[in-house]
Amino acid sequence: MKRLVGAVLLAVSLGGPLAVAQAGASGHSTTVVATTSKGWVVSLAVAKTTVRTGTSIPATITIVNRTGHSATVEGCLPNFDFFVVLVNAKVPYQDLSGDVACSTPLRRGTTVIHTQINAIYSATTTAMNPDLPIGTYHTVVNWPTGPAHIPEPGRLYIRVVG
Repeated sequence: MKRLVGAVLLAVSLGGPLAVAQAGASGHSTTVVATTSKGWVVSLAVAKTTVRTGTSIPATITIVNRTGHSATVEGCLPNFDFFVVLVNAKVPYQDLSGDVACSTPLRRGTTVIHTQINAIYSATTTAMNPDLPIGTYHTVVNWPTGPAHIPEPGRLYIRVVG
């Protein structure tokens, strides 16, 4: 975990979106993309960049609030906010957000969100064929709205295999 934090801090020091591969203590590789803006650092990390069609891989979104005050975004965790989907030219992004009558506070410091990336179509895209076709996709995070202007994490490229 210390090495992952080091990779994120390296990305932060360089500014903007940056993909970083960092070996962990067990020899496994973690791929991280981090984005920064004034007062914010947002990263998306996955343990691997290959997934079998119809399955999922764990992902972690880390939001570091260095603004000096808490912020509120519209939407409720874990229903739709911060949901990660795979898209490409043949499988477009389907926005999952709707009107939600609640909000999520992001306190000063670090908020860690554990989620997963599913190699299936969203239910609104193709209900009869849930598995994604084999190919290369990129991540899109269903990002909440709000006045805080929190940057979205950059893209990670994920290969879906049979």
